[in-house]
Amino acid sequence: MSGRDLSGPLRRAVVATLQADPGVAAQVGTRVYGYVSTAPAYPFLRCTTVIASPWEATGGVRGSLVRLQVDAFTKGYGRASAEPLAAAVVAALDEAELALPEGFLLSLQWRQTRMLDDPAEQGVTHGVIEFESIAAA
Repeated sequence: MSGRDLSGPLRRAVVATLQADPGVAAQVGTRVYGYVSTAPAYPFLRCTTVIASPWEATGGVRGSLVRLQVDAFTKGYGRASAEPLAAAVVAALDEAELALPEGFLLSLQWRQTRMLDDPAEQGVTHGVIEFESIAAA
């Protein structure tokens, strides 16, 4: 099977969608990142983990099966502050019809959310929100 890696365009579209979503912005403002090079203010979102594999449909349409992870970091109030942020991410992305800068999105589905205490910093909750998608060219 041969595919086309569209994980980069998908990740960029997810970051742009989260930055523009009013429910997300109400909680994190503009702190939605594709990567984090310095210690940002809390709360914030990071969309960096992507696992892509080839996908091909009948008729030769090629693309990627992409597993995407959005990390939500909150400080204080434990899970009570992280859960609404994770819910806003799911509301913004689950089954969304994102415009990709390259190719097109066939599906984007929420798979799971996990809440973890961050061992590196006291009082930080790390929400791990995972999605699965198919993008084609």
